[in-house]
Amino acid sequence: MMAMPAGDPRLVEWRERFLKSPLAREVVASFEGKAREIWRGTFDLLRKESPEYRNAVDDEFTAESKSHCGELLGAIVAIAAGRLKGSDPFAFVRKHAEWRARHQVPLVASLHAYRLAHKTYWTATRAALAAQSKRKEAPDALAILSDFWIELFEVVGSVLEEAHAATEAQIVAQNTRAYSALIEDLLEGREPDNPEARQLQTLCGIRSGLNTTVAIIRPFAVADGKPVDTEVVVRSIARLLQQVLTSSAFGKLVARRNGEVAAIVSADRDTSARFSKVLASHGFGRRSANSVGAGAGLSLEKTDLARLPEAVTEARIALELAKPGHPLVSFAEIELNDFIIRQADKAALRLIPSWAREIHEANGQGDDLFRTIRAFAECSLNVKHDGAKAGSAYQHGLFSA
Repeated sequence: MMAMPAGDPRLVEWRERFLKSPLAREVVASFEGKAREIWRGTFDLLRKESPEYRNAVDDEFTAESKSHCGELLGAIVAIAAGRLKGSDPFAFVRKHAEWRARHQVPLVASLHAYRLAHKTYWTATRAALAAQSKRKEAPDALAILSDFWIELFEVVGSVLEEAHAATEAQIVAQNTRAYSALIEDLLEGREPDNPEARQLQTLCGIRSGLNTTVAIIRPFAVADGKPVDTEVVVRSIARLLQQVLTSSAFGKLVARRNGEVAAIVSADRDTSARFSKVLASHGFGRRSANSVGAGAGLSLEKTDLARLPEAVTEARIALELAKPGHPLVSFAEIELNDFIIRQADKAALRLIPSWAREIHEANGQGDDLFRTIRAFAECSLNVKHDGAKAGSAYQHGLFSA
């Protein structure tokens, strides 16, 4: 029998405990060859209890998960038998953590996987010892294995967390660049053609066939009578969206761009309405107590990612109607007349009669111009409509400040 590495006090302690309890060793040895069964039980629990996995599971992830489960079981059996080899017995955990970090699997999901694996092993341990309940050493074996499972998963969880954080720190700059490039491509209607970017897109939960909306969010110039620090607000909003758009409910890509925040948000249904509800409850409501000091425009939903440039245009049109008292505007709620007025170019504005422009210039209020145009919109934009109706509109305050 090969001795365990002498450098790890915890391994030495576990070896001594198992030497004192042949029944505990026997129970652990009975798990050998059952990696697939243990993996299936743990993985099924993950799919039910850990929503972070729902946008991250594919064939490659499943294969890696199975492989790690087998390696972990092999290490457990080796620990109980006193034959674990190598100077770094948990190198396989570090390797697994690095893989997950590179594939953007959330750390919280990986740690939750260990908690559920602990639950699976403990359930199997109690069942095995129940069959040996008449043996007088059964209570001692149960106590030893109870402590062992707690301590083991504390150790592998710590190793995984440390390795995951280190790898994540190394690839932040690279991933940020790839992430930003992916958003730019999608907003311009191009799906990525390289495997790395496609995988990143999948991990972020964005794909054709889902209902996808685009949001453009821009800080107001002034909030509570004071100039706004645009950069601070933009960083805060981007961070807020990453936190409140949970992966269990939405796929998302969020980026800061030119003093704004752009978000691509997907879900299987009612994306725009559900996204609006989230925004309204986090500072974008008309009566929000903690306003974020920004306006947001939301597009209609698209199921084809090639139509995202159209969504960007819609979001920007909606954003132009946002104001402090009404910070969140969806393109779907814009009335046709408002759309026509806002989209009117200089040539269209020249069709407004001189008397209407004179009223505007004399009054000096920007909103009057929109009320003037609205009056003509209500007359089907007929600039030759007789002046009597326009005069009547004026008398009723349509052109007054």
